[in-house]
Amino acid sequence: MKIDNKIISASPVVLFASFALPSVLSLLAAQSAFMVDGIFVGNYVGPAALAAINLVLPFMAVFMGITIMLTVGAAVICGKYIGEGRATLAAQVFTKALTVLLVFAVLFMSLVLAGAEPLAALLGANAEVSELVVTYIRYVSVFLPFFALAIALMIFVRVDGRPMLSLGAMLAGAGLNVVLDYVLIAELGLGIKGAALATGASQIATSSILIVHLFKRDANLRFVRPKGSWSVLGRAAYNGFSEFVNETSAGIVAFVFNWVLMLEFGAPGVASFTIVNYILAIGIMMSYGVSDALGPLVSVNYGARKPHRIKQFLTLGAATNLMVGLLIVGVLLAYPKALIEVFLKEGSEHTTALTLSFIAYVWPVFLFNGLNIALTGYFTGVQCARQSALVAITRALVLPIPLIFVGVHMFGPAGAFIALPVAEALTLLLAVYLVRRKSPSRVVGLAVPALS
Repeated sequence: MKIDNKIISASPVVLFASFALPSVLSLLAAQSAFMVDGIFVGNYVGPAALAAINLVLPFMAVFMGITIMLTVGAAVICGKYIGEGRATLAAQVFTKALTVLLVFAVLFMSLVLAGAEPLAALLGANAEVSELVVTYIRYVSVFLPFFALAIALMIFVRVDGRPMLSLGAMLAGAGLNVVLDYVLIAELGLGIKGAALATGASQIATSSILIVHLFKRDANLRFVRPKGSWSVLGRAAYNGFSEFVNETSAGIVAFVFNWVLMLEFGAPGVASFTIVNYILAIGIMMSYGVSDALGPLVSVNYGARKPHRIKQFLTLGAATNLMVGLLIVGVLLAYPKALIEVFLKEGSEHTTALTLSFIAYVWPVFLFNGLNIALTGYFTGVQCARQSALVAITRALVLPIPLIFVGVHMFGPAGAFIALPVAEALTLLLAVYLVRRKSPSRVVGLAVPALS
């Protein structure tokens, strides 16, 4: 049975689990590249180096946001074509999207290498951490084409019905990153330079494993000679705009936090936020994994005009993300200090105390953000790009930024953390309203029938 037939006919629960679990683990493996760097740097170098890595994350968020925007948007189009039985068109979209992504990555890399020092200053690096930030930027940027290739192939290979291959490649890369972090940081003492090299090598390994799929006989998505208009990539970027907003706005919010905390507490404050940000990232990546699994499941059933199955997948995705949020809240409230000690060596009591206070304000965010992320994944899958982008930009940028400044004015630095759950809760009200307006039965009824 072909994968597209499975997606439109197999048990929704079993199928959802088979897509969601590899997707969640894949994104956690991808996120672990920077998180494992943080663990080793925090324990073997110190809070200043941990802060330096966090200062670089907003710049990486912009790069990853553009990569994910085009990839997710193109993957949804490919999924719809596969659902309609038009694999040749899917391969054309895939080839064009990957070509543009690699060109973009090389250009972005060149610009960053040429302007590492001013970029570090723009990111908020002070004299204490400036040299560390510049070093990390220069080394990690060399590997940006492999970052783009690994993320893009992870998503495309999953849409083409090989979620376990996607998972295996990401886990292999994550495992290599752990080994190299230990060797380069703990054993060889290369510090933040070693962290960047380990992360880059893991991306090369991941992309090398995934690219093998494109040459298999049963692959729908493969390299072909590009034909026809490239304007489809504009539609892909538009459809994936919510993912761009999610990724880059997280970087913008981190940028604002870094500036506020650097001015108020210096490097220990940014190091504390780094730890909180890693915990946030775990929950968000798990939710994005579920949302990304919804993409191919919803888009293929959208192409096959099956609203009942789309509704089933949406319900499963939202319920899963809510349970993930409740689990993280339980761990945060029960074992906050144990989580913090993973990232810090002994003698960092001030940073630990700051982190505990920040966690006490931010934990309610997990009750709402997973639901919002699942609903943006649904909107992307049924090609309601406007609604998807509206929810994404509201939860990640429009509400958090002003609420952060209001919160800081009213409650001091803690107000910045209070702003995050408030923004997510308000966004959820908007998202539920939009889903009622764009229910599966309505969007399928408006869809253009597949061409015979």
